Amino acid sequence: MSPTSWLFQVRNLTNNFISFVFPPVCASCPKTGSLLCADCQAKIPWVVEPICPACGRILQRPTALCAVCRREPLPLKQIRTAVIFDGIIPDIIHKMKYNGAFALAKPLADMMVEAWPIWQCPVDLVMPVPLHAQRQKKRGYNQSELIVNHFCQCTGLAHDAHSLQRTRFTPPQVGLDAAARKTNVQGAFSVQAQAVGDKDILLVDDVCTTGATLAAAAEVLLAAGAKSVSAYCVARAI
Repeated sequence: MSPTSWLFQVRNLTNNFISFVFPPVCASCPKTGSLLCADCQAKIPWVVEPICPACGRILQRPTALCAVCRREPLPLKQIRTAVIFDGIIPDIIHKMKYNGAFALAKPLADMMVEAWPIWQCPVDLVMPVPLHAQRQKKRGYNQSELIVNHFCQCTGLAHDAHSLQRTRFTPPQVGLDAAARKTNVQGAFSVQAQAVGDKDILLVDDVCTTGATLAAAAEVLLAAGAKSVSAYCVARAI
């Protein structure tokens, strides 16, 4: 068992014990009984049309492609997201990623499951956007992999969390502009070609901002023989 897996197992056992002794508390308010109470679920800012058919950006009015995609098309077939990175969502995702609240991957994945009938596309294999080994060891888990596990359990889609790897350590994308984000992740990924050849791949991540990370991963997957690459994320930053 790898150090990362060992750390996650310890955290998972600890979390299960705490949940048994103390009922779960809503991630967004003090109510007990669930990780996201019904009142807070009613506050979820869902993504609705109109959006860009390619990158999924939220638009004021329907259009063939948004200005960004007309200027610089992405290698992905499409990007879709379940909710808007606003309201209660940023705090929930922050707690999941940085405060060790990995159990919140389940309610976030549930949002993706609920919106999937609207945004679904042909998929042969779902792959989480990987963390670099150094960052995953420090965090103890990859939040995107946890989301994929639950999402695929609910949808019945096949998934692979190992064939796509982040081979170059990159600084966090937070705070970088679009050009810097693209440069930051260039050449950061590698993939085992036999796992993706002639398959429709669905990349999953927690938040999509400019799509630079998804695009960098998609380029590697397409170069390895993937038939197409789409992306589906929990939240869209605006």
